[in-house]
Amino acid sequence: MERRWRTILAVCITVLAGGAAAWWALWPRETVEAPFRPRESHATYAAALRELTLDETHMGAAWLGAAEAVPREATAVTLPVTETVYFDPRDPAALGYWFPMTAGRRVTVTIDSDHDYFFADVFRIRATDGAEAAVELIEPVASRGSEGSEIVFEPHRNAYYLLRLQPELLRGGRFTVSIGERAALTFPVDGADAGDIWSFFGDRRDGGARDHHGIDIFAPRGTAVHAVTHADVLRVGQRERGGNVVVLRDSERDLLLYYAHLDEHRTTAGTSVAPGDIIGTVGNTGNAVTTPPHLHFGVYQGGWRRPIDPWPYVVSPAEGTAPPVPDATGVGGWGVVHRDVTGTNRIPERRVETPKNRNPNLRGAGDSFHGAAIAPVTPERTPAIAEVTIDAGAPIRIVGRSSDSVRVRTVNGLTVQLPPVAVAVTGPRASVPEGDLRPLSDDRLARDVISGDAIGVLSAGDEVALIADLGGGSLARTASGRTLVLTSP
Repeated sequence: MERRWRTILAVCITVLAGGAAAWWALWPRETVEAPFRPRESHATYAAALRELTLDETHMGAAWLGAAEAVPREATAVTLPVTETVYFDPRDPAALGYWFPMTAGRRVTVTIDSDHDYFFADVFRIRATDGAEAAVELIEPVASRGSEGSEIVFEPHRNAYYLLRLQPELLRGGRFTVSIGERAALTFPVDGADAGDIWSFFGDRRDGGARDHHGIDIFAPRGTAVHAVTHADVLRVGQRERGGNVVVLRDSERDLLLYYAHLDEHRTTAGTSVAPGDIIGTVGNTGNAVTTPPHLHFGVYQGGWRRPIDPWPYVVSPAEGTAPPVPDATGVGGWGVVHRDVTGTNRIPERRVETPKNRNPNLRGAGDSFHGAAIAPVTPERTPAIAEVTIDAGAPIRIVGRSSDSVRVRTVNGLTVQLPPVAVAVTGPRASVPEGDLRPLSDDRLARDVISGDAIGVLSAGDEVALIADLGGGSLARTASGRTLVLTSP
């Protein structure tokens, strides 16, 4: 007993000393299965580069710098998304994806590539203070295993996440990244779906005296009611308001699952259940005797005092997977924008709407509900990158393509998303068609596209394909596929 009180006292002191930040840290984080738990492989690889003094080389420093730049240069995406991207092995780079996620979802990241020499890690993030909008990596959440192409995790609170993708040094190639979400739990009523939910979390009850702490799923009397996850049966009995009830404890997610108005029980307290196990049948016991048979399903996190909306836990989004990339032929190549265009990289607000109350028995004065919604995910300050305007004719590297946008990198290293209609592909990434090659009329100093460092001289008569005029030089591609900036020596 004494030890228990010391623990409680320590927690209270921590909360009082740390304020809101400490209290936030006490909430459950994410469910991550063993194969996807955070790995130190990226940090170990970076440490090895430094130990071998490769951080003093141009390529090594560029690789390390690309990883450090991901939090401020990542692209905001709305799920589901599928994007095909290309990494040039001669141009060390890393990509990042910001996305907001709601508690109750199961997030799946799939990365298809020609090789396994890459790192993929998910972090929880938050906005940072300061003049420039940026993000801070709070905590590693999940990683791709040593083998395989997936990362799977479940948030237990609304938060922003960042996926960082980076091949090893001198590795590259084409990657297809897909990020999707679905409900973390199975649906509790046999043969029913979201269309059978007639009233929702937050609906007014008793003329506005209280709120509805669950969802009502209507089905014929006697329809089987299922366990929605692996759980322990905490209680089987009766309550005045809920009638015949069953309470399950999901220890992994720190959830209490409340089933009410059952016609009969089909389980026993003290046992364990698995998804799909029948624990009761639909009825209208308790204070539901005047309504058609239905299941009241409630979800509580961290105890009975914190009811949360069951909708995202049991109803998957209508679009579970993103449409495929329509045309990825230009990915990895160079292009130009053929009109002035502004690219943005802003995290979208997260708001999941649920339908209006459809229960005819609740359409009395003060009981109709205007529509339930999951509150937007709002960190201390919404991360954003200032809008970037690119002039018509400016050359850009086509980093990736999704079904509705093109990810491009400007010659000064900024990464933004543009509409496909604004981008014109000028050539492939590796080989140059013979007809595109033209001899140089005089000697030209060749400079690295990203760093601007001089890397050699091309002589008069050498053949190159001119991509675009940069004002102070020309962007050109050699017969071997190397992209350079040519200036006067």
